[in-house]
Amino acid sequence: MIMMNQQTVHEMYQRLVAQFNQARLVGDNNRVPLLRKIVAALDHPDQHYHVIHIAGTNGKGSTGAMLSAILEAQGYQVGRFNSPAILNDREQIQFNHQWITEAAFIDSYNEIKPVIKRLGLKTTDVSIFEWQFLISLIWYRNQRADYVILEAGLGGLTDATNAISAPQLTVFTRIAMDHMQILGDTLTKIATQKSKIIKPGTTVVTLADQAPEALNVLQKEAQKQDVTLVAPKTKVTILKRSFTGMTVQLHSELFDWPALTLNVAGDFQSENVTLVLTAVAMLRKQLVTLADQAVKTGLQRIQLPGRLTVLSQHPLIVVDVAHNPDGMTALTNSLKPLIKQSSVTWIVGFLADKAVTPMLQLLLPLAERVLTVTPDNPQRALSATQLASQIQALSPTTNVQPMANMSQAMQMARQTLPENGMIVVGGSFYVARELAAMGGGI
Repeated sequence: MIMMNQQTVHEMYQRLVAQFNQARLVGDNNRVPLLRKIVAALDHPDQHYHVIHIAGTNGKGSTGAMLSAILEAQGYQVGRFNSPAILNDREQIQFNHQWITEAAFIDSYNEIKPVIKRLGLKTTDVSIFEWQFLISLIWYRNQRADYVILEAGLGGLTDATNAISAPQLTVFTRIAMDHMQILGDTLTKIATQKSKIIKPGTTVVTLADQAPEALNVLQKEAQKQDVTLVAPKTKVTILKRSFTGMTVQLHSELFDWPALTLNVAGDFQSENVTLVLTAVAMLRKQLVTLADQAVKTGLQRIQLPGRLTVLSQHPLIVVDVAHNPDGMTALTNSLKPLIKQSSVTWIVGFLADKAVTPMLQLLLPLAERVLTVTPDNPQRALSATQLASQIQALSPTTNVQPMANMSQAMQMARQTLPENGMIVVGGSFYVARELAAMGGGI
């Protein structure tokens, strides 16, 4: 890409992304075998580095960010593939927490394109998420990554990321109800879909207090693949918490950390850090060098847009992308001890295919007022007006108003905020993205 100015590269990048097949092909059983064929034809780029594969319903992003921050603090070169993006699609493909550049994205695409053609396929036979996944594998190989944290997009069995060879570790965050139309309508069905990323030769790490039916599925699959599953009972004590971080004490048969400081807030993060420390203990058993200092430093350097993120102190504005009942439970439980005497204005928008009523039942008791917005996803959005009616029906005494857009909602919230007021923005990645586009600095 030498000699091209940035404007030309940007235009080329935009043209390329515009021609991608936007279909969501997850759920189609033929996709992973096809992608495995492509990965093999690319000469298995995923075998050039150690992979940590993460699946689960909530907490994947936080767990991946913590692990990559710790590995980076130790001096390893670390790739991280995570989704969905909040600010920009390139955010999904990071190396040492820098987004892939537009030029590197185009170069990696051009490296893969002839291989796709050689297999008798058209470039549009591969969906945008599948392209992003393949580009990440190639780019990390070219960048000489030591470790790659690979986050499953949706489910496991039919997810593009399942096209890799056996990873060093397979990590399962909490499994809960979400994407039921694709993954199934019971926890057992959802866990079964996710468990299918377990491959012979890996080590499985999960939570001891994972829902029993989900844990049962993971244990059975681990036995079937003849691999170790590690889920130590962990005692967690939160020593200190604020909107900008927390200090936790964690103890299990695998580790003992008397006081770890995290620069992220939310009681739910103690669950993610439990998983991360279990993963660290297993990597150490595999003779990977990871000093205590790297763990401490990494946990104070986590970059996590949209997870209980403070955007402003005066007034206090917090954004969180909780978009299913499990995520909303984690968010509201974290807010309760922090909001004390505050009067909370919520700005919320949801996708219509989400479990909206249970989420509203969790947040409404903490709301003085609710301003509703329509997420920027015309196919799936629940309109601000419909959402406002739903809130009114559930809680007739709540002060609720539909807003034309995020900008109007934020203006209204700020102008009418009482002295002890704070603003919480949430309900969807699309809502957080819109706030970021306004210069919200997520």
